[in-house]
Amino acid sequence: MILSVIIISHNQKEQFRRCVESVLAQDLPFEHEIIVSDDASTDGTWELIKDYEAQYPGLVKAYQCNSSDCTPANNSQRSGWNRCNAYPHASGKYIAHVDADDFFLPGAAVYRKQIEALEHHPECSIAMSNVLWYNEGEPIETAYPWLSADLFVNEIMMTGSQFISQNLFIINQAMMMRRNADVDPVELYGKRYVDSVITFHHLQFGNVVFVDACDYVYVQSKQSITSNVAKTQDRMVLWCNGIYISQLVPAWRHDFYLADYHAIRDVVSLARAGYKLLEQSKRSLDGIDIFIYDAFNRPLTVFDRFRLFLTTTFLRAMHKFHWNKKIDTDILHFLLCK
Repeated sequence: MILSVIIISHNQKEQFRRCVESVLAQDLPFEHEIIVSDDASTDGTWELIKDYEAQYPGLVKAYQCNSSDCTPANNSQRSGWNRCNAYPHASGKYIAHVDADDFFLPGAAVYRKQIEALEHHPECSIAMSNVLWYNEGEPIETAYPWLSADLFVNEIMMTGSQFISQNLFIINQAMMMRRNADVDPVELYGKRYVDSVITFHHLQFGNVVFVDACDYVYVQSKQSITSNVAKTQDRMVLWCNGIYISQLVPAWRHDFYLADYHAIRDVVSLARAGYKLLEQSKRSLDGIDIFIYDAFNRPLTVFDRFRLFLTTTFLRAMHKFHWNKKIDTDILHFLLCK
């Protein structure tokens, strides 16, 4: 088995039909499978998935879960749990993730190109394409590329450190990943196995190669967690990869603390100002027991305020004097997290 395409769904019957048809339409001249995991749909999505499984035996494989079992704080964690349900069933050398509300353009060749790139570059663990950002309900012609097309020519390769320093993160659905059978991400991350966590987990095991394709359509819904969180200052805390990924995937701690300086500084400033997270955002961080997150969830003590002052002072010194050694980021980690 060369490729496992993992599709997750939840009450998305018509979107799922559009999605799976766009995957089936691709010319994939190698052994592949479509693993579908449905999160307890009640609108007929599961029945439709089973119809596809019957229509394409051995190609479409259907599984169901109930993400309520993981006491999720938001839809992001529901999707993470759903992916965890699918992952153990995937047997491909390579893995690609798809959300049921997204789809591929007609004539898409991205998977073929990504596999060719990974076969040519065994030192790479990820092949990354561009994607189209599309607002649901608008004409497809209004969709636009996430990143500049220039980045995706000539099979540019980067190390993980270069990728982080240039802030080139894109949704994980743009990635095809070389499966590492020796490390179980489900066990490591559980419901947090989402988007950036998936990317930086797999990036530990090799470089990234950029593939000239822009076939995946990322559908942005007005009801999505991204849209809702973006309306509050919670986004500054929850979307700071310099803190979040550094804690979950420690291999990138040094790189993220250096590359994400301004975002980390802003998070610390927000904590010093006494900002408190919305209840749902608080719950999304349950189980990540670090000081800076805790500072958003309770009244600040005198010690808390002093520690946040020290963190701000140290961050400024790092920036001013170009402190970039591991001991410097170790100190920052102690101030932020321990």
